[in-house]
Amino acid sequence: MMVIKNEILEAGFLYEDGGKLVSLKDVRDGQEFLAQATGEEYLALDYDGDYVSSECSGFDDMFPTIDPYTPESGPFAGKTYPDHGEVCRVPMEIALHRNAFTLSFRSDEFRYTYQKDVSLLNDGSLEIVYHIRNTGTDPFPALWAGHCMCQGVDGAQVFTSYGPKTPRVVMFGPDDEDPDTLPTESLTGYKRGEGWTYKFYYLEKMPEGRFGIRYPDGKKLCMQVDFQKVPYLGVWFNNGAFKDMYNIALEPCTAPYDAPDRAEEHGYETLIQPGQTVTFVLKISIQKD
Repeated sequence: MMVIKNEILEAGFLYEDGGKLVSLKDVRDGQEFLAQATGEEYLALDYDGDYVSSECSGFDDMFPTIDPYTPESGPFAGKTYPDHGEVCRVPMEIALHRNAFTLSFRSDEFRYTYQKDVSLLNDGSLEIVYHIRNTGTDPFPALWAGHCMCQGVDGAQVFTSYGPKTPRVVMFGPDDEDPDTLPTESLTGYKRGEGWTYKFYYLEKMPEGRFGIRYPDGKKLCMQVDFQKVPYLGVWFNNGAFKDMYNIALEPCTAPYDAPDRAEEHGYETLIQPGQTVTFVLKISIQKD
């Protein structure tokens, strides 16, 4: 594990496991902000493994899909994009710099390079600069999403720049509930093994690229992204039904609907052109009201 630390944040990355941000702590009191699995052993994700059967904690990068996706035409026709993407299941090369490091991966299967430059800024925030390049000769249908599972606490509130009437689509949730009645900003209380779990996307672009979670103790986990490049946001509340965990997942993404084909069907762009490099910045900070 690679750990980077300042007087406010301590961030741990598993470069051998997709460059996963596995831990994010406030060094002043040791508070962990990322959801951690309850097992005694870390369940690494093999290339052909099932994502849900692996660790499912912390912050994984999802690229080039979330749900498995098999293109019907083009250079990857018949080749399935792995569940929750390829990036989260591969070892990355690491290059160390002064107070920073770079994680990188080259996909021979899908003809792209993936790089993120990690550093701590003078304001105490963690900055990750992403560079995703299509190295092939054909347009590449792909989406990026951050799968950031945060600690759930009674009274925690999600904040975004969206208004209350912004249209949403629910990807999964309780069968007997009207999706429009499900809370969009808070958990509903922990019920081990049976509490509601549901995920939705906002269908409009973020007015601003700022969002996060406000905790009852006054601390805020704040995220800021280049919303021209990563314009959409999904939110997943888990009140205990999934793996007995209590968490809020924030999922900034380049397109909603969990897979490139479904995003395209609903009018969202997913193609990365040959030779194109998509670059964007994600900043994470801990602030206090």
